[in-house]
Amino acid sequence: MTHTSRTRPVRRAMLAILATVTAALALGEFLGWPFLRAPLESALTRSFERPVRISAPFRVHLFGTVRVSTGGVWIAAPEGFDAPHLVQADGLAVTLRYGDLLRLSESHPLRIAAIDVDRLDARLKRRADGAATWQIGGRTSAQASAPPPLVDALAVRNGTIEFDDVPARTALRALFSTNEGAGQAAPTARATVRGRLRGRTLDGELDAAGFLQLAAQGDDAHPVPVSGRVDYGGVHAEFDGSVADLSGGRDLKGRIAARGASLGVLGELFGVLLPTTDPFSLRGTLEKDGELWRARVSDAQVGESAVQGVFTYDARADTPRLEGELRGKRFVLADLAPAFGTRNPDGSRAPPPPGRVIPERDLDLPALKTMDARIAVDLGHVDLGTAFSQPISPLRATLSLHKGRLALSELDASTARGRLRGEIAVDADHRPPQWAANLKWEGIRLEDWISVARTRAASGSGGEPTQPPYFTGVFHGRARLTGHGRSTAALLGTLDGELTTGVRDGSISRLLIEIMGLDVAQGLGLALGGDQALPVDCAVADVVARGGRLSPRVALIDTPVTLVLVDGDIDLAREALDLRFTAKPRNVSPFTLRTPVRVAGTFETPRVRPEAGPLATRALAGIALGFVTPFAAILPFIDPGETPGSPCRQALARLSR
Repeated sequence: MTHTSRTRPVRRAMLAILATVTAALALGEFLGWPFLRAPLESALTRSFERPVRISAPFRVHLFGTVRVSTGGVWIAAPEGFDAPHLVQADGLAVTLRYGDLLRLSESHPLRIAAIDVDRLDARLKRRADGAATWQIGGRTSAQASAPPPLVDALAVRNGTIEFDDVPARTALRALFSTNEGAGQAAPTARATVRGRLRGRTLDGELDAAGFLQLAAQGDDAHPVPVSGRVDYGGVHAEFDGSVADLSGGRDLKGRIAARGASLGVLGELFGVLLPTTDPFSLRGTLEKDGELWRARVSDAQVGESAVQGVFTYDARADTPRLEGELRGKRFVLADLAPAFGTRNPDGSRAPPPPGRVIPERDLDLPALKTMDARIAVDLGHVDLGTAFSQPISPLRATLSLHKGRLALSELDASTARGRLRGEIAVDADHRPPQWAANLKWEGIRLEDWISVARTRAASGSGGEPTQPPYFTGVFHGRARLTGHGRSTAALLGTLDGELTTGVRDGSISRLLIEIMGLDVAQGLGLALGGDQALPVDCAVADVVARGGRLSPRVALIDTPVTLVLVDGDIDLAREALDLRFTAKPRNVSPFTLRTPVRVAGTFETPRVRPEAGPLATRALAGIALGFVTPFAAILPFIDPGETPGSPCRQALARLSR
């Protein structure tokens, strides 16, 4: 037997085998390899550690590229969850390139040429104990070492994602559709989201030139035009710009506009600490480069205030840091009230309890420890309210936040030809939070600053004064106060320290002085014949605070005709008043009742009345003398006057220290 005759059967056998394999491959390719469905289900079930079902029709094509199509893929949710599945995809088609499969490794993500889905439904849930439907065994998706896959072309005609996170108080439902990638000249993607985020209602829409570029990372991440809006807890925000590398947050840039009940809610939406405010609206630009945010607010209205600013938020450090500048042509001091408890964090009103006027709502002071900040404040006009005729102009300060201590330092404010300087701070790192104020003011002209004085001084025709102002003079003083607590009421109810203030080179309405002395005859004469301005030899108040109770060590107004003394106290904890005004005339005056005046009651319902005891004594004496002679009845009401030495020296010495 020759060699050729021996090899011919082998050759025929090999050709038969090859033909059989080729026929089998051709048949399998023609039929779509349906018998691979069961092994693939088993492999996926082991990988996901939960049941996986692949629905018919199932087809796989291996020539040229790997193309898998199926009627649907169903991945079960773990036991113990009230969810029909983790993922269900109907009408699924996936295309893979062999070159991408050969490059697959731990460092190189799987690249998918195309995904086409008729309907996608995902149920992502996390319970209060931390267990989640997306966990595989004891691992979370964040712990997986393999990078996420990259997709070149994506089409989802009807997508739904339900996200229910109990620890985060979040329950959202997102509907989306997209058609983008290879062969799409104008990729489109749209998503709507509704539900609750961190316990607040959320309703949002997003339009983008495809989701694929948003999910791209690294050098493949190109800016994608994006526009959207979101309504969150009463705040409406709109964005129009571009985003790149959504998962890595490498780039974001565009215009932003927002309005709502409180800036605090807007800050909560973006994860930045902002104060509770009155209703606001703002416009500006927003940029994000990695963990660095930049915001330029060109126009912001907060309550009645109009401000602008430039801010940078750096989230790269262990404690995020906010830096920037806050400027404004008009700022209304009353707009700060919500930050001290007059409004809830969502902007709704927080009225104090019945019978009280000081806010008792707990402030969100623990949040101060979540970031650091340094803001330069430069306000051109600070409106103090209708009681003041001149604003603070300008006000400059530095707002700093470090390790839970918030301070308004380097405060320098000018008003009515005077200045206010000092620092106000709260340290939330203490339990309870500690408050402190160290302020000093000088050179403030009362007749220019207080509205009632300025109005009376220019009440005549052509602005000519017909009556002297109720009071004039240079106002100066200082305050060193501390307190503790989580609310404004708690702070004031624990106030300790000293407040010393006085007026020099001043005057006071004689009518006001005579009324304070209950001098009927001279008060009536001044009211009918015209008021006079009395020079003030001394006006001073030296007040000590202990446990929220304010008590004057010295409080008086000394003029050539009358010395007015003030004693008693103001209880800030109980919001109670107990003050006593005693006038000691220095001249002889008929028909003076000469009795102290008491101011009592509460902050909500104060009461002003003369003391009944001295007044009744004089009245009874007048009645008795009236039986002797009618003229004698007025003798008890004639004050011979006193000439005590003024006790101002000691109080003024405290001011000069």
